[in-house]
Amino acid sequence: MMRTGEEVHPCVGCGFCCIRQTCTFGCQRHPEALGKVCPELGWNGNRYVCRLLTTPGPMVFFYKEELQVGGGCRSYLNPWRKEIRPRTKEDLINL
Repeated sequence: MMRTGEEVHPCVGCGFCCIRQTCTFGCQRHPEALGKVCPELGWNGNRYVCRLLTTPGPMVFFYKEELQVGGGCRSYLNPWRKEIRPRTKEDLINL
């Protein structure tokens, strides 16, 4: 929840947050991927997207609410925001 007076920075799909730490739902769905990039995170040619949030079904609304999708970027000072591209293994090591 955003406090009054906070500046909102929309998500640009840089992947920083999801790559840095897989959400609870990704961990639960893919326990074999712990410590790796979540298999639900994909590159669509322009930005990273979470397949949990784009797959039709009743859980999409729950995931969006729990993950506060649309609430703005919480890591807007991260260097990836300015260069949205598929990340390399080297990028992940330096994260």
